[in-house]
Amino acid sequence: MSSIHRSPLFLPHHVVFEQQPELRVRPLVAGDYGAWSALRDGVIAELPHPDFYVREDDEQAFFDAHTDPCGETIGVFAHGDLVAYAMVGFPGCDGAAHNLGALIGLPSAQHAKVTHLSSCMVTPTWRGRGLQRALLAARLALAHACGRPLCLAMVSLHNHSSRHNLLRQGLHIAWTGAIDGLQRHVAMIDLDHGLHFDMADEILLPSDDFVALRQAAADDYACIGEVRDASGVRLRYVRHLHHDRTPW
Repeated sequence: MSSIHRSPLFLPHHVVFEQQPELRVRPLVAGDYGAWSALRDGVIAELPHPDFYVREDDEQAFFDAHTDPCGETIGVFAHGDLVAYAMVGFPGCDGAAHNLGALIGLPSAQHAKVTHLSSCMVTPTWRGRGLQRALLAARLALAHACGRPLCLAMVSLHNHSSRHNLLRQGLHIAWTGAIDGLQRHVAMIDLDHGLHFDMADEILLPSDDFVALRQAAADDYACIGEVRDASGVRLRYVRHLHHDRTPW
C-alpha cells in the first residue's frame, strides 16, 4: 500500500513583505476595528458569489475573538491604509460547539491544540502579489509557535480560489457538511506530524457535488488536490491512513 506524508509547505512570508517595502505588518488592536470593517465592506461587496463569505451576525464580537488573548489578526498596511488582514483564533477546549476540531471528530484531548484559520481578505489593488499565501504561511507559523499545531479552516464549496490556496499550502479537506445552514469544507493540517494517505485508493469528485463530497469525508477520504479541465473542477480524494501517533 502506497502512502504520502503531508507536511506544511511554508512560504517564507517575510520575503513577500520585504519585496514590498511600502508595506507594514502588525497585529490589529481595538482601535483598528473601523478600518477592518471598512476593508471587509469593500471586499464582500465585490465577491463573485454571495456564498463565498457570509458575514458574522456580530462582527464586533468576531473581531474581539481574534485579538489577544483569544487569537490574533495580522494587519497589512500600505502608506497607513489597511490593505489586507488575516485572522487566527484559539478556541477554548471547553466550548466544543465553537471548536472545529469537535465538528470534524478530533478527540476531545486534542481540542486545545486547535487553531482556527479564520477570515483573510486583501483589497483588489493588492491582489496578485502573494499576500494571501504569505498571510496563510504567517498564520501557520504563529499557530505552531503557540503550541496549537492542528490548524483548521472553513471554506465555501463555491470558493475555488481559497480552497486552491489551502491545498497548495499543504492542507487537506478533512470534512464536508453543513455549518449554520451553509455548505462548507473544513480544511486541516497537522503541523507536528502531518498525515498519511493511501495514494493507490483515489477518487475524483465534482467540486459542486455536496452529497458525494460529504460521503467521501464520512468514508475516511480526504481531498489533497484538484483537477481543472473542460469538465470543470474535480477534487482529488485519497483514503486517510490512521496511525497511533496522529491525532485524527
